[in-house]
Parts: sequence; structure tokens; C-alpha cells
Amino acid sequence: MTNLPRLRFGLMSFCVGMMVVHACLFWIVRQQLVSGSSDFRIFYTAGLILGRGEGRDLYNERLQTQAQRDFAPDVVNRAGALPYNHPPFEAVLYQPMTYLPYFSAFCLWTVINILLLAASIYSLRPFLPTLASQFPWLLILAPLAFSPIAYALLQGQDSILLLALYCMAFSALRRSQDLRAGAYLGLGLFKFHLVLPFAFVLLLHRRWRALVGVGVVAALEVAISWGLVGGKELLHYPDFAWHINRQQTPGVISPANMANLRGLFMGWNLSIPAHWLEMALLAASIGLVLWASRQWRPTELLDPRRWNAGFSLCVVVCYLVGYHGYNHDMSFLLLPLLLVLDRTLARWRETSAGVKLLLGLMFVTPLYLRLAVRRPHENLFAIVLLAFVGYLASAAAKAEPQAWVSKSKALLDVPPR
Repeated sequence: MTNLPRLRFGLMSFCVGMMVVHACLFWIVRQQLVSGSSDFRIFYTAGLILGRGEGRDLYNERLQTQAQRDFAPDVVNRAGALPYNHPPFEAVLYQPMTYLPYFSAFCLWTVINILLLAASIYSLRPFLPTLASQFPWLLILAPLAFSPIAYALLQGQDSILLLALYCMAFSALRRSQDLRAGAYLGLGLFKFHLVLPFAFVLLLHRRWRALVGVGVVAALEVAISWGLVGGKELLHYPDFAWHINRQQTPGVISPANMANLRGLFMGWNLSIPAHWLEMALLAASIGLVLWASRQWRPTELLDPRRWNAGFSLCVVVCYLVGYHGYNHDMSFLLLPLLLVLDRTLARWRETSAGVKLLLGLMFVTPLYLRLAVRRPHENLFAIVLLAFVGYLASAAAKAEPQAWVSKSKALLDVPPR
């Protein structure tokens, strides 16, 4: 029988230790945050340009550089400007924040991110029975101990917003509310490279109502973008985003620091022609998505273990095949991690040491830091994610005991279609 007090103490101590590491990182870079060195400056830049009525030139690199010089001159002169390469509609979120000084706006966005994180965890509570009943403090500590979440807060990124939307989409899918789930995913198209792969999975499963939700919200976002920047600039955006990715400017685009398939294929100084690597990457990405979609059975809601494992597998694969993905982009992987952690704690004795080690590696901040400093190769973390995918695939292949299925049937709010 599991010694719950000892297990609780050990897990809480581990999480607090990681949080202390994160607090130390915030303290070390505090001056850089004040001066405007974080990624938040791209969102503040877009908000400034919109506020000045210059949305028709939102993707003008010279205009973006000048806007950043207005509030972070030392950073721009020392390290250059960071380009705003997100879709136009997202800039609407940040335009009101430009009425505040830069650092005040950064602090406000940090508070909003923490509230979004809290809302995400709250929405997941009904689906995390073991954590909610026996390890409630872990629901608070684990998210703050997850390095990508801390890094997203540090950089002022929008990755936690994507986590919140994925959590709401998960909750809606579990309740057979496909249209609503699709709408939530559509709202996440500000990171379209991490959402469209999941939309493709929904297409393979013929979840038409979810796809309608994605499509309707996407159409509204296109209309908003058109109104903000005009048709010419909107049509220029894909070329601008592709140019930024192909240029691979140091400090902006670096496949070696992407823990995804692109990082594994292209994050090395190889003599292989780039177009061959990109063809191999495309083939591997399509194959991985097709394989992952077969592991998830979205209609089998009566078997929560298999359903959650299959869904989690698809979510992790969405990150792996995303063409652009840094540490903070892994924030939405907190959703599958919590689902696996809840199941692991429910069957702690029966869970293998390998699975426990894998979960631990996902939360060990020093591992992320080691891969990020001195000859950075954060792409190696993709190996950990692939191992996690392997575990999820094995879990998705195992049926639940009939007793658990019968019990779960009584807990469902809506019967499956």
C-alpha cells in the first residue's frame, strides 16, 4: 500500500525545489525584464503600431524596430529588434496595454497569465479525481514547477493562453460538445502551427461539428485581421512569417533550440542539403500525425484511460510536428502531463519506474537549463517527448477493466454519440 503522507511530502518538496529555481532565474534577469529584453516586447510593439493607426504597416520591419526603440532603446541597440510574427488579430489583445509604460504592461500581462493558468487548472479538476481529492496542493504547485510555464511567464509569452484554450477544448470534447471545442481551438490560431495539426486529427476522425467551430472562429479572425491591417498586409503576412523562419536570425529562429522534429532534423550543422532535410521532416510529420490519430478513439468516452491517453498523445504530437516550438511553447503540454500524473498517482505501486522517471524528467528544470546554455541543444529534449509519446501509445492501446468502465458510465454528463 502506498505511503500517501511520504509521497505527498516528496512530490511537494520536488515542486517547491523547482519553483525556487524559477524564482532565482527571475531574480537574476530582473534588470533585463525592466529594460525590455523579454519576448513581450513584440506584443507591445504590435499594440503600439495599432494604437498609432499604422496597422497597414504592421509587418514593416523598419517600423517595428523604430517602435521598439521608443521603449527599449538599449536592448535594440545592443541585440537588435525582435519581429512581431504573429497573426494580426492577436495584436488586439495588447493594444489596450500600451496605455501603460512597458514594464507595467509586462506586469499586467504576467498577472493575466497567472489567472489564465489558475482557470485552466480549475477547469481540469473534474477530470483529475486523484489529484483533486488526495493531492490538491499539487494542482497548485505542479504548474508553477513546470519549466515551460515559468519560461512563458519570464518571457511574457502567449503560450499559457494556448494552454487555457486547449484545456477548455479538452473539457468540451469529454462532454461531447464538439462545436464548442472547435471554437476554443479556433481561438488558439494565434499559434496556428500548434493547433492546425490537431484540427487535422479531428478531420481524420470526421468530427465535423468541431471543424465547423474552428472554421467559424477562423473566419472571424480573418475578418478582424483584414479590418486591422487591410487586405494587402494580410496577404503579405504568410510571406513575412515564412521569411522570418527561413532567415534563422540568431536569437530569433534557431532549430537547435526547438524540442520538436524540426529541431531533431535541422538543429545540427550537417552537410546534407536543407531541402532534403525538409522533405524528410515533412514526411515524418505527416506520418506521425496519421499514426497518432489512429491511437485516439474520440467516441469511446466510457473508457477514460484510453480516451485521455489517446488525446494526450495527439496533443504531444501537435507540438512535435509544429514547425516552430521553443521551451515556452511546451506550456500546453501541461494538460497531458497532468492527465498522466493523475493516473500514475492513482496506481503508484503498479506504475513502472520508467514512467515515473519520464514524468520526473519533464519537470526537472536543471535539465532544460543544461540543454539551453553552452552550446545550446534544446532539440535533444525531443527525445524525452518521443519517449512520452511511446508511453501514451501503450496506454491508449490498453482497455480499462470493466468495473472501471461501468463506474465511469455513471459519471458522464452526456452519453457518447
